[in-house]
Amino acid sequence: MPHRILVVDDDDDVRDMVCCTLAASGYEAIPAASGRQALESLERDPPDLVITDVVMPEVDGFEVLLNLQRLSPGVGALVMSGGGRLTPEVYLDLARRLGARSILRKPFTRAEMLRAVEQALTPCPANPTKENPCPLT
Repeated sequence: MPHRILVVDDDDDVRDMVCCTLAASGYEAIPAASGRQALESLERDPPDLVITDVVMPEVDGFEVLLNLQRLSPGVGALVMSGGGRLTPEVYLDLARRLGARSILRKPFTRAEMLRAVEQALTPCPANPTKENPCPLT
C-alpha cells in the first residue's frame, strides 16, 4: 500500500507538479488548494505525510503544521517555502523548530523533493542530531 501524502499549496502549478511527481514515484498524492482544505482533510482521513507551503491566505502552513500535531500526532510534515515578507530560510527555520521533519526551499528539483519526502517519512532516530533531527512533539 503506497504512502498517502497530503499536498497543500495555493499555487496550482506547484501543487500539480508535486502531486504528479509523487504519483509517478508510487505515492498516493492528495491535493489541497488551501490550509483550510488541508485541515478538513486531516480531520477526515489523516495521511502518512503532509507537504505544505508556508505563505498562503487565511490558514498558512504554520497553522497547518501546528494543527497537524494536534489532529494527527505522529504524522510527519515537510514544509516548503519560496519566501514572502521574509526570506525562505527564516520561514523554514521556524518550520523546523515547530516540528517539520524536512524542509524544502523553492524552487526545488524533483529529485530534491523526493529526497525530502523520504527524509520526512523516515522514523525519528532514538538520539536526534543536527544532521538527523526529530520534531519536538
